[in-house]
Amino acid sequence: MISFRFWPVAAISAASLLTLGACGPASDPYEPPSQAQESELTQAADAVDADRPAAPEAVAELEAANDHDEGHAGEPHVHGGGDLAITREDDFLTVTLDAPLANFGLSETKVPEGKKAEKFAEGIVEPIGPTVCEETERSTTGRTDGTHGAMTVSVAWRCKKIDRVEGMRVHIFERYPGFEHIDAIYLGPEGQQVAKELTPSDTEIDFD
Repeated sequence: MISFRFWPVAAISAASLLTLGACGPASDPYEPPSQAQESELTQAADAVDADRPAAPEAVAELEAANDHDEGHAGEPHVHGGGDLAITREDDFLTVTLDAPLANFGLSETKVPEGKKAEKFAEGIVEPIGPTVCEETERSTTGRTDGTHGAMTVSVAWRCKKIDRVEGMRVHIFERYPGFEHIDAIYLGPEGQQVAKELTPSDTEIDFD
């Protein structure tokens, strides 16, 4: 934290000049500053105060306001948004969704656990294509700093003919209206990448 602490240089300089101006030879009697000189000194000090940066307390308040949209460990925290990653390895497809707890209609100060948490992975996405995919695993992990909270939801499938999977359809918007948009990306086994923003009116991402 930068400490903003400045001496009123202009005021000190003005005081020094007035004092020197008031002093004459050693034999001259001391004369106090005139009323006009005192007024000039006061004006110089007021000018320095006006130019002085905000107090540390004000700076701290400003930084707290700027941190309002950041979540755990300073990560970006945008209500209504989410990140969806789809990966393929051998016969398996894995989908991972990361989003604020508020999108799921949850309090951001308390993370769901156990069976209560796993239900948020149910029915959020489905593979598209002329093949059969069976869900093999689902998991959820949450985090909160006491003010902002987020949850990561993962679902894995094993597909009989995975080459026939053409894409993924999300049901997140209809299940959780708190979502407004999702940044989705597909990562293929040979380095393929497909990125797309999903919305309530556009809920599918193709792998080609």
